This record gives sequence, C-alpha cells and structure tokens, in this order.
Amino acid sequence: METNDHRTIAVQQFNHCWELLEKDDRSASEDANLITSAFASRYHWSLVGDSERFVTADWMVSRAAAAIAEGDLAIRFALLAYERSLTSGTPDWLRASVAEGLARAYAAAGDIAERDNWWAEAEVLVSVISDAESRELIESQLRSVPR
Repeated sequence: METNDHRTIAVQQFNHCWELLEKDDRSASEDANLITSAFASRYHWSLVGDSERFVTADWMVSRAAAAIAEGDLAIRFALLAYERSLTSGTPDWLRASVAEGLARAYAAAGDIAERDNWWAEAEVLVSVISDAESRELIESQLRSVPR
C-alpha cells in the first residue's frame, strides 16, 4: 500500500468517526463501527503521519471510547495523546484539545475530580489559542463534556 493510500484511509476513517459521533442515536453496531474506525485511522496515521496526526489519532480513539462508555480505554488513549503532545511544536489548539479529551475520558470513567482538573486545564489552554476559529471549536467541544 502506498503512502497516499494510508493517508486517504486515515482521513476517511477519522471523518467517519465524526459522522458517527454527531449521530444522536447510534446503534450498538454503529458504536462498534465508531471505535473500529478510530483504531483504523490511528493505525494508518501510525504508518505515515507526523507527530501532530498521531496525537490527534490517539485523541480520536479516546473520544470514540468515551462516546461508547469505555472510560478506561478513553483514559488510556487520552493519556497517550497527552504524552505525545508534550513534544515541542505541538500547536496550542491541539494541546487544549488533548486536555478537553482528558476531561471527557475521566467523565466517561466517572472520575469527577480528574474530570474537573482537566476541565480547568483545558479552559486555561483554550484561552490562549491564537486562532479565533480554533479557539471557538475547542470551546464548543469542552462545553460538550458531560458535567
């Protein structure tokens, strides 16, 4: 498989995750498809992506896991995204998104104290995002974290 094929599949699967996440009433089959698509995207980015793409891929696995009430899995991949995001050059919006992902993962696991800690961290990081459009997007995602 060529590099471009891996990129195409990674993007397609990532976008498919968003389609499923935006559904109000996913079936059990769609939930399985959601987590499978997140892992498929992650796999293909692991072959051809840069650090930013891999952080985003781990974040998506966490987001998908949280959406299907797999809190421990959500935390595991949110922490992976966080660890990867500590490298220099990670954009401000992605650092904020990772913190939002950790808040969401801990919410899915029912750990309210950690959810609140990461929520507060995400709010600080969101406030310093330089691009207004990115700031608004991450703010909206943070508002959707169960409280």
